[in-house]
Amino acid sequence: MMAPQVQLDFFATAGKMLEWHDNLDRNKPGLLELTGVSQHGRATTSGLNDYDYQSLSFLKSDETHNLQQLRTVTKAGIPKEILEHFKHIKCHCTMGLFPEIGRAWLTIDSEIYIWTFNQARDVAYYDGLSHLIVSVGLIKPRAGVFVEDVKFLLLLTTPIEVIVLGVTFGESGFNEMQLMNRPIFVIGTDNVSISVIKGTEDGRIFLGGRDGCLYEISYQAESSWFGKRCKKINLSQSLVSLMVPNFLKVFSEVDGIERIEIDNSRKLLYVLSERGSIEAWDISTDYTAARRLGRITQNDITSQAVKLITTVDPTIFKCVKAICPLTVDDSSKLHLVAVTQCGVRLYFSTILLNVQQPLQQFDGTANYSQFDNQGFGGQAAPQGQLPPVGGETPRGLYLLHVRLPPGYTPNATTNKPKQVHAAHYTEGNMLMITTQQQEQDLLWSVNSAPSVNFTYLVESTALESLDGVVWGMAEVHEPCAPLLKSPLNSAKHSRKIALLTNQGTHIIQLLKMPDVLMQILQYCNGPHHEEVKMFFQSQNQREACVTALLLATSDSYRGGNVALWATQAFMLYGGEPCFQHQKFLNANNNRTLANQTPLGTNAVTGRERLPMFMSTPMPNVNQGNTPMSYNATQFNQPISPISNLQQPSPVVVNNENSQIVYSAKHDGLYLYVSRMLRPIWQLPCVDKNFCSQVGPKDCSLLLADLRALRRFLEDHSVHDISSSTRVSFDTHLDRTSGYNTLIMANTHLPISEQRNYAEQAQVEEKRSLSALNLFVKHACEVLSLWSILNAHPFQNICLQLNPDQQKMLKCCTFRDLLLTRSEVTAFLIISLINLYLKDKAGVTEVSNNLREHCPNLYRHEDAVTYKATELLMNAKNCTSATEKEQKLRTTLQMCKEAAPTLPLRSICQQFTSTEFYEGVIELTAVCAAKSDPEEVGIHFYNNGEPSEDREGYACFVTRMNYYKEVQNMLDHIYQTARNKTNPQDQTKTSPLQFKNTNSTKVIPKIVAQTLRVKDPLIHVTLYEWLLAHDMLSELLDVEEPTLGEFLRRNATRNAENVVVIDLLWKYYEKNNHHPQAAQILDNLAMTRSENITLEQRIEYLVRAVMSMRNGNVGSSITSGIFLKELEDKLDIAKVQRTVLNAMKELARSNHEAAAAVKELHYALYDITQLYTHFAEPFNLWECQLSILNCSHHNDPLLIESVWGNIINSVVEEPGTALERSNRLFTKIELLVREYNESGACFPFAFLIRELEIKACQLRLPEGIVPEKLVTMSLDVELLLEYYSRMISMNERVWANEGNEWHLIESAIRVVTLLADNAQTVWYRSKRRIVGKAQDIVAGCLNICYQKPDTNRLQNSLKELQSRLQRLMV
Repeated sequence: MMAPQVQLDFFATAGKMLEWHDNLDRNKPGLLELTGVSQHGRATTSGLNDYDYQSLSFLKSDETHNLQQLRTVTKAGIPKEILEHFKHIKCHCTMGLFPEIGRAWLTIDSEIYIWTFNQARDVAYYDGLSHLIVSVGLIKPRAGVFVEDVKFLLLLTTPIEVIVLGVTFGESGFNEMQLMNRPIFVIGTDNVSISVIKGTEDGRIFLGGRDGCLYEISYQAESSWFGKRCKKINLSQSLVSLMVPNFLKVFSEVDGIERIEIDNSRKLLYVLSERGSIEAWDISTDYTAARRLGRITQNDITSQAVKLITTVDPTIFKCVKAICPLTVDDSSKLHLVAVTQCGVRLYFSTILLNVQQPLQQFDGTANYSQFDNQGFGGQAAPQGQLPPVGGETPRGLYLLHVRLPPGYTPNATTNKPKQVHAAHYTEGNMLMITTQQQEQDLLWSVNSAPSVNFTYLVESTALESLDGVVWGMAEVHEPCAPLLKSPLNSAKHSRKIALLTNQGTHIIQLLKMPDVLMQILQYCNGPHHEEVKMFFQSQNQREACVTALLLATSDSYRGGNVALWATQAFMLYGGEPCFQHQKFLNANNNRTLANQTPLGTNAVTGRERLPMFMSTPMPNVNQGNTPMSYNATQFNQPISPISNLQQPSPVVVNNENSQIVYSAKHDGLYLYVSRMLRPIWQLPCVDKNFCSQVGPKDCSLLLADLRALRRFLEDHSVHDISSSTRVSFDTHLDRTSGYNTLIMANTHLPISEQRNYAEQAQVEEKRSLSALNLFVKHACEVLSLWSILNAHPFQNICLQLNPDQQKMLKCCTFRDLLLTRSEVTAFLIISLINLYLKDKAGVTEVSNNLREHCPNLYRHEDAVTYKATELLMNAKNCTSATEKEQKLRTTLQMCKEAAPTLPLRSICQQFTSTEFYEGVIELTAVCAAKSDPEEVGIHFYNNGEPSEDREGYACFVTRMNYYKEVQNMLDHIYQTARNKTNPQDQTKTSPLQFKNTNSTKVIPKIVAQTLRVKDPLIHVTLYEWLLAHDMLSELLDVEEPTLGEFLRRNATRNAENVVVIDLLWKYYEKNNHHPQAAQILDNLAMTRSENITLEQRIEYLVRAVMSMRNGNVGSSITSGIFLKELEDKLDIAKVQRTVLNAMKELARSNHEAAAAVKELHYALYDITQLYTHFAEPFNLWECQLSILNCSHHNDPLLIESVWGNIINSVVEEPGTALERSNRLFTKIELLVREYNESGACFPFAFLIRELEIKACQLRLPEGIVPEKLVTMSLDVELLLEYYSRMISMNERVWANEGNEWHLIESAIRVVTLLADNAQTVWYRSKRRIVGKAQDIVAGCLNICYQKPDTNRLQNSLKELQSRLQRLMV
């Protein structure tokens, strides 16, 4: 299948080319331009030159056979049972046609007979009148007024009343006509004889009276307080005329109404009086708004025509016998054609055009009758003042063109029409009935259709003898005619005209160009003939190709020689593409490059001498210097509109001034499609009530045309259509093909370069035709879908859409639907299927129908999707678990077969809703495997996802996109559990609460089922979901190796993601990979991150040490070294914790300390950094001591300094002596416990001396230091040793501190404590310790003996000495 973007590019190319051809086709010269009115700027004439009228022989090269313009279809006589009543005729008989129902009518006195004119059967009659029938009319009633059985109203007028009868039919069409016995309405005529009855398409009824007044019958469903149910309104009579007495009206001239014609497309009504006057009315939508635009008398018409043509007898302009309205399709500016008794056609308009001549020459308001001053006539504009150009408001009735009939040219060989008494106009064909003999009429056909190649009005004539006198002429209404008017349908179906004579009905067919081409092909027995070639050259080549396509694609000729020959002619004479050089064009822009008219240069020169036929250039086409700016090149050889557009594959042209000229085959195909789709191209898809704007009937007809063209394009490839087909005919007729001779003989390019250009043009045309071929296929599918939608409740389908989709549908035209709005077709299909599913109906039939007709809009996977939806809906309603499981498995198998192009999300959502979680896992795995059968995505992942492997990355992303449905399924389960746990506030649901729900049983099953799939990428999808939802325990329960790889990659990519790294070491630890776990823990501890606290770092190091001490690690040298490093890091980390705690205390009053706290959490520092960056700058003495201890730093002076600072910092804190004493000894006790065994960091002697000095300074109780130190379980022997040394030193410091005997008192207290606790001293060292105590006592006595006033101390020492002696015993 073609890539979506490429397909959209082709659609855009085809769409722009179609719109360009459609624009060109719409802007070709219309009737106003062909008559020369718009170019010359005044009223014009034609019909005086030889080339104004031609026979169809100009389409062929010889006169060996005649081409028919008319063809008799059927003839049927008047039914015999009606003819028998002619014997009883008394005074009056009239005849006419009811083309709406395919019937003719005949009145004999007071009776009316109606029969089908095709086969002269199904005779109906009505004889319920007692007065003579004057006029008859058949009107389609206004909707909603009568019951549905009443299809038409039959109006019969007598001299005194108007009778309205209801007309009903049988079940099928207009068969079995029946007239109601009782009249619906009976209205008085007020003594005015009604001569003509006419109705509009919307049910309004107009009457023309012999008094010259126009009446309207207004009717409604029920009577009201202020009016009757039916009444007759005189539209011509004003309030002023009501005040004129009736006896005065007797003296006024009466000009009765003879004909009424209505232009339903413009809401205009035209009246022809018995004396040849013409009135124009704007009937609006209601009789209250009806107004007369103007009236022009026979004399005014004659005088204006004579001023335009002075070389003919003025009597030919007199006695207007027929008027024919021109619809909007016929002409946008010319509105009415009047035909005189001599066949002169007078073209009128109801709007003022931008003409330059004085208006009174053709303004119908110049000589209006007495009604002109009563507000109904057109207002004459002052001379020289014109309304804005393009004003569409009807203002009056203006003569713009006079066309003389055949026979008035200088070299005329045909007779002139005489005694014209009826005329009919349809699609450029004017039919006139003339009386050649007393009992035999002659039919004139004047048709402009074969002359589309001319820029002026050229018509072909044909004559047909009739069997009798024509009483009525009307166009046959086809029962299956489409509601949408298409130029293609108009060209395909020839109109039929029914002529009612006194011998019966004669139906003729107005042949069109396909019929003419078919005559030529049949006569020549194939396309290889000069006649066929001449047809293509005489016609506009694109038009000729369109004509050939109409025959080639027609179902009527399918499989026959006509279709084959038409196809061959299309291929042979459709020309070839080439490049048109701008310089060449500029040099030759005054010449007609192709499709010269068969009249030769003399004819053109003669036409140039008529300035009224000068024309303005077409839009977007450079104006030439010739008087005929609508030259052939503007329509036969369009320059490519795509050259300035964005193209998927633009053609590179070496010459900047070169543009492609497509072949006539190419342009004919695009023109064919543009005309086919023109009725719906800009039509909104739906109306405001969501009803389809294209009904089933129109849709089926349009679809049939599209399919016929698609078959043609399938049978004849783009290569066949665009290939070079040289025609080897004689060259004496220099009219081969303007498309393929445009450049070759007129440029100075080398042959090789010309050939290169030709090949490039072929490539460009093939690309354009490929775009059209693809577009036609797509259009067939879109219209097929629309036809299927029309066969269902269309409005219900639209109302099921969401508001955004409804808004999009309302704004969408069929152009959008065909070119860009593929999503509209998608959600319409979804809505259609949902309509079945909603009604619990099977979707198999509609699914098969969509698959058959819309295989690209509704693919196989779509059919599988909706069939799966149907099975899943049935599975939901199953009460049997076995049956439910069977249906779910069947659905899964169907989806696996259609994978991977089905709508995976929709299917997975339905699987999830039925709790078929295993189906989601299996289906996504199958989709991934089918989308990447070579496992390129898995290889990409296993290789570390290298950035240079783009193909692998694309496959990897594809697989992961499929596996997202597994995550969506888990999200649904998780959200459902949260809703059940805490429906009020879902944001507060914790993983612990989730684990307490029933989903705890579902998640492990899904995890196990997912892990059974061998694709590591689905494992990654599962791990990502578990990690995102903090289901870490479930994640660690997985034993697959893919989890370790997943965690490792995540840890590598997100080095700061602590959660992932934490999971990784736990995974390694759980799976007995202790060294790896220790390494991860070490990395975690050393990670510089704000998300990890110092305590966590210490914990990581502790766990790392424990992992390395595990028995499974082994005893390698590497492991030992790593373990030692971990232990050292742990010790330093503990020191850092000490620093941190101290820093926190300091941070309360120090901002710099607060910043240091963050830094201590952010990372682990070495011992030097801790000392120099934190402990030393912030005077953290205890931390310094801890750092010195940890680093085994042996600097006694530094250590003693730190201890001293610790003691001073405690003592210097505010408080009483007792409080400071307690703080001091508490701190010392804590430090002793920590550093007692540390050696160098515990200077015992220094500590004793410092404490004694502080005790002396604070005047603490004597002996407090020894007492506190003894309670700290310090070595007594060392304590005695250090006191002995201090006694022996006999320092002056104690005297300086205010207590000379402080140290002796402390020494006495130390010995006393020893004596009191002598039993605790180990007996082996007792003698030694007691001996040291005796030495202390002796030293103290020696000092006391030297000092006065020491008796107390001496007594205490002597007493203590005695105790020690006793201990030695």
